[in-house]
Amino acid sequence: MTTPPLSWLPLPLLSPADRAEDEPACESDDQALDPVKLAALHRGRDAGEAAAAWVRSLSRRQEDERHALALEHAAAGIERASHQEVIPGGDGQLAEELRYALAADVLLGATHTGTLPDLAPGERMPLVAVCALAAAMPSCVLGDLPRELTLLADELDAATTAGRAATTATGSAG
Repeated sequence: MTTPPLSWLPLPLLSPADRAEDEPACESDDQALDPVKLAALHRGRDAGEAAAAWVRSLSRRQEDERHALALEHAAAGIERASHQEVIPGGDGQLAEELRYALAADVLLGATHTGTLPDLAPGERMPLVAVCALAAAMPSCVLGDLPRELTLLADELDAATTAGRAATTATGSAG
């Protein structure tokens, strides 16, 4: 008989029913079940994944691995901000490390390299746009989440499409 790898963790002292009585009801539990909000959350996630995939394609073609890493951090930040950070009932705040990864200076790549990332002129504005739009997504939980998140996801898709078109037009596809 094998022992589960986490068997050494202490078991909770209260049963789930007892814990439910002690914890206040969370409004986000009801919000998460709303199919309209759920659809918007999925839409945001999908748009974020597509944008991150495009930014990763920019990362792969960088000769300087430090620039590649900076773009990879931006791609990971886009994914996280458009999905894991959009928490119904949350505070709508973007974590500091994500604000840094999604800042407009992503255009400059890694610092102290003496070079800029290999980006075509038509890729620069869409790159800034996808980072800014993803960074705005967590704040949707403070307003009309379905309407706002869907709008941001639509614009994120448009910016990603523009960026991909620029990549294709310049022949820079990695």
